[in-house]
Amino acid sequence: MPDILVTIGTVLLLIIGIIYPLIAMVAMVRRMNHPTLPRLGSTAIMVRLFLIATVPLAGILGGFAGLLPAVWESFVLRMLIIVTAVASLAGFIVLAFLARQERRRPSTGSAPQTDETRKANQL
Repeated sequence: MPDILVTIGTVLLLIIGIIYPLIAMVAMVRRMNHPTLPRLGSTAIMVRLFLIATVPLAGILGGFAGLLPAVWESFVLRMLIIVTAVASLAGFIVLAFLARQERRRPSTGSAPQTDETRKANQL
């Protein structure tokens, strides 16, 4: 039974490592191109790009390490998996902090105004 759970976990790590960057890039582009949402700050963009780099590396290498024990036996690959996993966790914590800070900040009109918002502001 534990072998099945390990296999399922490693396959999920591989899937997350493959799908996360695609979903994150689409979400970031939609957020940046949305006319009514405030623009992402440079720090938020940097953290998102950092996660797009580290999450797949940790997920895919971690998945391979679970399926192929020889990968985990390599000291260099083991340290790379651990470092990227910790870096990904730290990136998610920073992203949560930035999102919380953004919710507290009042909207300053940093998004470009459309004709509808200009008319609403004039009323």
